[in-house]
Amino acid sequence: MNEEFKKYASTFDMNDCNIDRKYNHSLRVEKINEELAIKQNLSKHDILLAKLIGLLHDYGRFYQWTKYKTFNDKESIDHADYAVSELIDKKKITDFYKNEDDYQTIYEAIKYHNKYHVPKEVINKLMCDMIRDADKLDLLYMYSVNYFIMEDEGEISEAVHKQFMNHELIDYKNKKTKIDTSINGLSFVFDLNLNCSFKYLTENKILEKIYNNLNNKEKLKPYFDEVNKFIDEKLREED
Repeated sequence: MNEEFKKYASTFDMNDCNIDRKYNHSLRVEKINEELAIKQNLSKHDILLAKLIGLLHDYGRFYQWTKYKTFNDKESIDHADYAVSELIDKKKITDFYKNEDDYQTIYEAIKYHNKYHVPKEVINKLMCDMIRDADKLDLLYMYSVNYFIMEDEGEISEAVHKQFMNHELIDYKNKKTKIDTSINGLSFVFDLNLNCSFKYLTENKILEKIYNNLNNKEKLKPYFDEVNKFIDEKLREED
């Protein structure tokens, strides 16, 4: 599975830092999704399926960057829709996985991993929820190691502030300033689905590391306080 994915990625320019970035992001999300599946006490079959979905969730990013030189779906293609078209409709999934019984689950998990909501009629909501969580957890990790920088330039837009304080994932249309983009990254926490995802954040001290890297802690402190309170409440729900 991983060797086939490496072969696929190698058909693109691996010396391009953006292709390399998506390749390594895919490997990390594979591991995170495996960990979430184990924490959910899933079967060996479902753990393998979760790994596969994690590995292939950004299958469309490689073509997207090569063709359009952007990862902005609105300015190019929806990378998830492109991925399922190639993998499922054109049957390229057979290079990675042969069990056709799982193809609909793979299709839905990859197709909806980047959407604002997962439709109620999906056949395996847990797989959809896990990949959405694993993807966001790695993006937050990338902030924690300064691969992405939380910038504080500009003022926080009113619509962004309102959505954040309502514990909503930020609508991209509302982002106006660099600090809005930082608030958007932090709002990923509000879209997490699984208790073990919140535990992953706290056990790996991801938000603590992001906060410690900030240049202007006071400007963003109220937002970190709000998101940490949200995490604490989610963790208490299990208790």
